[in-house]
Amino acid sequence: MELNPHDLLEIHSINNLIDYNILPEWAEASIALTPFVVVRRARPGPGFAAVGIRGFQRSQRFAAILPIDCIKRKVTPEDLVKEQKWKKQDKDIFRNLEAIAQIMNHYSLEWGIAGSVGFELATGKETTTPSSDIDLVIRYNDQFTSKLAKKIKKELEKIKVRVDIQVETRYGAFSFFEYASCEDRPILLRTIDGPMLKKI
Repeated sequence: MELNPHDLLEIHSINNLIDYNILPEWAEASIALTPFVVVRRARPGPGFAAVGIRGFQRSQRFAAILPIDCIKRKVTPEDLVKEQKWKKQDKDIFRNLEAIAQIMNHYSLEWGIAGSVGFELATGKETTTPSSDIDLVIRYNDQFTSKLAKKIKKELEKIKVRVDIQVETRYGAFSFFEYASCEDRPILLRTIDGPMLKKI
């Protein structure tokens, strides 16, 4: 099974997870209520996935390891775009997501939804608040130039909610907004082996 950062994995129970630190009580409660974890950018070893547990507050995050054969279901950021469940939601943040979708689709981008918005769409658990950002993922290709990113950035700035976008490449991820203003300078790339500067 191919796994990528931001993928959400449904598991059977907290007992599926391997952790090397004391598991906080909130993590057990969170998994009991919503048995999903998110794939992290790390090297867990063959047959395992590096994952993170989301808590009830923004500060509550816990890293763990999951045996791949314990995955019940995988939901990718792109799956959430295809399902378009936000169209059935009443919150302002989801109405803003519809406007963002129109921009992304206009430019034929391969994109997906991550963060608290993606988690709520995938699980049904209410995780967004009025101050939540909309976290997105764009899959990089050679046509996605910094000039195009700058053009899209101007359109996104009209949206009434903060948007945070990670552009995923085969080497790692970089900030969409940094790329839009980089003027062909090297930018920070988050890789599985740590941060590095790279000209995209």
